[in-house]
Amino acid sequence: MIRGLLIVGMVAWTGTAFGFDTGPHFDMTRDVLTSEGFSSNAVETAQSGNYLVDFYEFMGSKGLQIALDAGCQAKEKTTLAIGDAQHFDDLENTTEVAHKWDAMLAGTKGAADSLSKAGQIMPLMVLLGMSLHNVQDFYTHSNWVDPSPMGPGIGKGALAKYGDHPTWLSMDRAERELLDVYTRHTDPSKPPKRTHGTWESNNNTTADSLNKDWAGRIQYTDAYICAYFASRQWVRLFKGWVDPTVWSKMQKLTRKDYDPSRDHTAAERVSFYGGHWNGNGSGYSLSEMHSSHAAGTSLTFLINEATDYLGGTCLTKRRTKLRQQVENLLNTWGKMPYAGPVNPALPSAAPESLRFVQLKIHRIDKGTADDGRTGGEMDWFSYSSIEGQKYMSGLIDEHDNFNFDTKPYYPWTMTKAVSPRLNSVQIGFTLMELDALDDDMVDVNPKTGDQTLVFRYDPFTGKFRGDLSGTGTLVSKGAGDGDNAQVSVGVESTVGACLK
Repeated sequence: MIRGLLIVGMVAWTGTAFGFDTGPHFDMTRDVLTSEGFSSNAVETAQSGNYLVDFYEFMGSKGLQIALDAGCQAKEKTTLAIGDAQHFDDLENTTEVAHKWDAMLAGTKGAADSLSKAGQIMPLMVLLGMSLHNVQDFYTHSNWVDPSPMGPGIGKGALAKYGDHPTWLSMDRAERELLDVYTRHTDPSKPPKRTHGTWESNNNTTADSLNKDWAGRIQYTDAYICAYFASRQWVRLFKGWVDPTVWSKMQKLTRKDYDPSRDHTAAERVSFYGGHWNGNGSGYSLSEMHSSHAAGTSLTFLINEATDYLGGTCLTKRRTKLRQQVENLLNTWGKMPYAGPVNPALPSAAPESLRFVQLKIHRIDKGTADDGRTGGEMDWFSYSSIEGQKYMSGLIDEHDNFNFDTKPYYPWTMTKAVSPRLNSVQIGFTLMELDALDDDMVDVNPKTGDQTLVFRYDPFTGKFRGDLSGTGTLVSKGAGDGDNAQVSVGVESTVGACLK
């Protein structure tokens, strides 16, 4: 009976829409923190804190209440309510948006100062990750990047002086507070009504659905670029709120200081199996969980990972030190009362301009590959790298062949910030097939002896060289070094600028 209730609850979980899916949050956070000198372990600690902001919204959703231990849930009632209040949600006008930013600036500065004086390194990394989550969500939940008349029209006219992808904080207060900015729009006198929407809702227009959670949503890339600049700006502000010696220790955080692997692994796997890693589908009913509508979801694996992380159905049973710290911060920093305007001295915006390179997988067609002893259709995912940064795609479950260009789906998309002057970007791609015990690498390299693709991309000419050669969207089929498949691969890039 418990398992049956959990299935129903997890369906409600996967069907709920939130801010940037976990993959974009993780990718952006790693990109920014690595560029600011943080160790991989420090990055994973911040990423875990970033994810757990969403986790406490998930855990408070109505659909999960029937599946979770009521006694444990009652103990966390206040924490769950505060968790739900993060993310820059439900702000109807510019004044409410401005108050949220001011409250978060004051609250984060105060919490960082207190933790810094106490020498609390891991909690500071968790606070940095959690606050970055909210910063990033503003750009995916709001109309900030929507073109006029649905949005403020950043980068155009009088706003062009701030760059084509400015942040909220990079604009002068007086000017930004004259804009029409919101994260929910329900005023009947000014239609259309706009709310967050679902992963695939209203796929062809900015009306009705505000979210830019994943690569298939309109204005996603613009939201990602603004959120990247905002994340870097926030990290540099945060640096000014802590002692320099403490900041250095934060950057160097090692496994001996704190090991975030349990939280980090759960964040990856629960999001991946639940269709919230990077789009392409999660169901809204039991029947849809096994339909093409939910291509990005694997319910059985999701339940196993979620119950393993929780240690059953009790929210308080197996809390790690990191998750306990998240709860502590939600109940202190997370309350964020508004106390008036805050005007921080902005850190350097250099470099003001960056190129954002996107690897896109458009199609997968099965060759000789199979789903192993249990049979069934293929369960695809991939690993890739752009200029040394590693990425994991979302899941496509139970599909031998899959065309990502068929709406409401969209190509697997991995984004990396690089210098706008770089004329040779190193890219790698590995196609994988998910199995219950051991995941299989699938050959997509036409050369005998190689299974993965390694190539360079010139953003000025659009040319590939290496295992892929040419321009545009290229097709590559494995020579047959083990199970093989055929993939369609493209790379795109755009330059974005934030001038303050």
